[in-house]
Amino acid sequence: MSVSVYRYSLPLTKEKVIDGIALRRRHGFYVNMNGHWGEVAPSVTADPAATETELLAACEQLDAGLEPNATLPWVRFGLGCAQTPLTTSPATSLPLLEGERESIIRAWRCRRVHPTQAWLTLTGDVQFDAGLVRELSILVPGLRLILDAGGRLNEQQLIGLWRHIDGRAIDWLLDPGADEAATHALAREYGWPVALSADRCSDGTPAVFEELKALVLRPSLLGEPALCRQLANTARARGLQVMLAGNLESGLAHQHIAQLAGELTPERPALLDGLRYLLHSGVTTQGQPDPQHLTLIYGPDCL
Repeated sequence: MSVSVYRYSLPLTKEKVIDGIALRRRHGFYVNMNGHWGEVAPSVTADPAATETELLAACEQLDAGLEPNATLPWVRFGLGCAQTPLTTSPATSLPLLEGERESIIRAWRCRRVHPTQAWLTLTGDVQFDAGLVRELSILVPGLRLILDAGGRLNEQQLIGLWRHIDGRAIDWLLDPGADEAATHALAREYGWPVALSADRCSDGTPAVFEELKALVLRPSLLGEPALCRQLANTARARGLQVMLAGNLESGLAHQHIAQLAGELTPERPALLDGLRYLLHSGVTTQGQPDPQHLTLIYGPDCL
């Protein structure tokens, strides 16, 4: 087996805060195995040095004909995609609504065809969030929204928001609590339709309760595609809807997650609109990593 690893660093169009960390560049790795590519896009809170150490150790094991002993989910996802390339037609993406109200509304007014569903990242400013939900609902009658709280909002912010919007227009309130137990308690107390991110659940598949409607899978935070398939099948067997989402990966993993979504949830779009935050997707028009953004750090051609 021929294995090569490349480091990438891609600038963002503007600073973006994820999990309390302000990002100006997205750092990650590409793996090539016998001509097939995978991307290792660490959680923004991860130690880059620890990711690189584990990735290189796993590649050494592969070169020796051994199974890689990788534990970090983003390493397992990248290696899994390179070892078993995904071939399904990619899913479409939901619009991601973030940023200033005027730019969001202006962009939607310019659309010739309005989507019937969108993903709105909540800010915690009740007046802003509720006003935007109302404006979008007036602009696009029948629009369904997923409201992403991300575990960042407190109970009073959530109560205030729900009081000022039409809950019938909301598909799910994603991660209103800081963890699985808190989300369960809030949903039970107020009757909100909620969804959970699988990477916030102890074993990836939460216990089902009446208000829980869906499970969101972020593959690069979970592990190899085979594990994502298992989680999706388990969630559906428990009566939950499933949606896949990205975590600010480059264009390579963006394509892989879209393909995995096309396989696992062909009836549903994925959330992959975060790619717009990268000044360059990192890949060519043919979908291959762009050499000008790569630094070789492991492989037969590495000096």
